Amino acid sequence: MNKSFIRTDNYNRVAAAVEALVNRSPSLPGLGLIYGTAGYGKTAVVDHYYGAGETIYIRCMETWRPRRLMEEMLQVMKAGQPLYRLDKLCDQVITGFKRWRKPLFIDEADYLFRQGGAMLDIVRDIHDMTQVPIILIGMEAIHGKLQKYGQFFSRILPSAIVEFQPLTVPEITMITKSWTGLIIGPEAAALLGRFAEFDFRYIVGYLLTLEEACKVNAVTTISPKMIESAVGKAEKVTRRMYGITDAKDIRITGKG
Repeated sequence: MNKSFIRTDNYNRVAAAVEALVNRSPSLPGLGLIYGTAGYGKTAVVDHYYGAGETIYIRCMETWRPRRLMEEMLQVMKAGQPLYRLDKLCDQVITGFKRWRKPLFIDEADYLFRQGGAMLDIVRDIHDMTQVPIILIGMEAIHGKLQKYGQFFSRILPSAIVEFQPLTVPEITMITKSWTGLIIGPEAAALLGRFAEFDFRYIVGYLLTLEEACKVNAVTTISPKMIESAVGKAEKVTRRMYGITDAKDIRITGKG
């Protein structure tokens, strides 16, 4: 499988959001938000965007506190050794962003709500002092949670809010052709999408299985029957591994 990057609708919307932030009027806020269900490809899209060298990227972790957040920012900017005092460390980060001027992506931003939102306040301060665009990436609940932090939410540019959507049938067809060289018709693509809930991560997993099945059968077209077979085998493995007896408890849905 050749996983070349596919410019999906989600990617195009992220690119438009970043462009809106970078080219905004100085009087407009410069925070952005990317959010959605796990498996919809948020990190893959941002990884590609970051790989082009136009942005800075950090990934929060559960154990982080304000100091660790700012130390990570310094590290990705290569802005020197972190100072001991938190206020001086914050000044150091602000100086670094004034020099870099590149947008910052903060992945797993759901962790920023710890300690009463102290890390959110730090992100807001850095934005206010530098006007550098900062884009949070989180799960579907983050949009609602941020609305409880009025000072932060009011700084999010409306045109820079992107809710990730499931893959579409044409996108499944395009990804299948680009990554595997195989043909999948609209009916089969829709069936695969339903079984995988149009989840990017699950669809990629199934494509690996389907690619191997096509090699074994010496065919270049993925049929609905092949998809039924692949899903059936996956369900059997899931039942055996996790002791599941009720089909509705299996993550893969849509067989009814």
